[in-house]
Amino acid sequence: MRLPIRKAQAIAHTISLVVTSAALLAGAAIPGLHAQEMRDADFSKRVYVTGGLGLTRVEPESPSDALTISDNSDTGAHLGLGYDLNRMLSVEVYVADLGTAEVEFLGTAAGSVDYQVFGLSLLGYLVNSRSGFVLADSQPEGLFRREGLSVYARVGIGHMENDADRVDYFRDYPTHAAFGLGLEYGFRNGFALRTELMSLDTDAQYANVGILKRFGDVPAVPLIPPIQPALPVPAADKTAIEPAVPESPVSIEPIVSPVPHFEFDKSDLNEEDMRKLDIFAESMRDRESEIVIEGHTDWIASESYNMSLSIRRAEAVYNYLASKGMSPSRMTTMGYGETRPISNNNTSAGRALNRRVEIKIR
Repeated sequence: MRLPIRKAQAIAHTISLVVTSAALLAGAAIPGLHAQEMRDADFSKRVYVTGGLGLTRVEPESPSDALTISDNSDTGAHLGLGYDLNRMLSVEVYVADLGTAEVEFLGTAAGSVDYQVFGLSLLGYLVNSRSGFVLADSQPEGLFRREGLSVYARVGIGHMENDADRVDYFRDYPTHAAFGLGLEYGFRNGFALRTELMSLDTDAQYANVGILKRFGDVPAVPLIPPIQPALPVPAADKTAIEPAVPESPVSIEPIVSPVPHFEFDKSDLNEEDMRKLDIFAESMRDRESEIVIEGHTDWIASESYNMSLSIRRAEAVYNYLASKGMSPSRMTTMGYGETRPISNNNTSAGRALNRRVEIKIR
């Protein structure tokens, strides 16, 4: 009865490892969950498939010193099916062929042991090149798009099968914990490249590269209304030119347009920007110029969401100027989303500069 007890203890230990690791991984995502609530409706929870090839190291344990492993390196392949739960977590099932370990008996080839494994994993996306390190920042800017370079960790549970050729073997317990650490580079069209190092049980390690494809709606690049070119001025009729009567020079002071900036995911004007808009509205009161109010965002969140947010920011300035007496017929609003940055979106300071409204006088 010792063997069943040992097997039960090993399985219990494996499950304990997986549950504890999964809890830690999921708990690390909690600081960003309040921010996800306002964006999850915009985040596409997509199904994906993945596959790849790699190098394996398989080391079956031998009960006898006479049996030794002559070659424990081989090539492997895997296929997987996953689902993006939110910006930081995905769940994935996979199957892999890890290759073969060659066995010798007293220095003579005695056969081989093949390794196959399938399992269920939870993947946590920890770092993203566009969004930074989520564990160090509970602000909404820790939200992830599955684009750019990401670092992820894997924790899961698996089942290992072995086929032997001319070798007697006995597996104590096929259930095992699986851990991994990898890099993923995602493209806007749903494709991604991956590389990962996985540890499966104590017998097998798998270093692989692969490709991934996410299915579902990908936010389309919104069309920006083109700015109409100025109409050419017709040439003057030289035969009808009369001497111009000189007028006394009039001093017209140039108007400096304010550039309101916004907090992350906000379209509310602050007091300082409202004060600047008051001065601007007063200076435009006696002029007939038209203005174009252009809204902009940083690149956090999807393009479709940012396009909508940029329009709301432009409308906030439009409504405020209208409340100060500017004629709505003189004002036009446009939203450009994240398409026209003026600073580096990889830094917090750069993203703050990109969250703006520009006022163009025509």
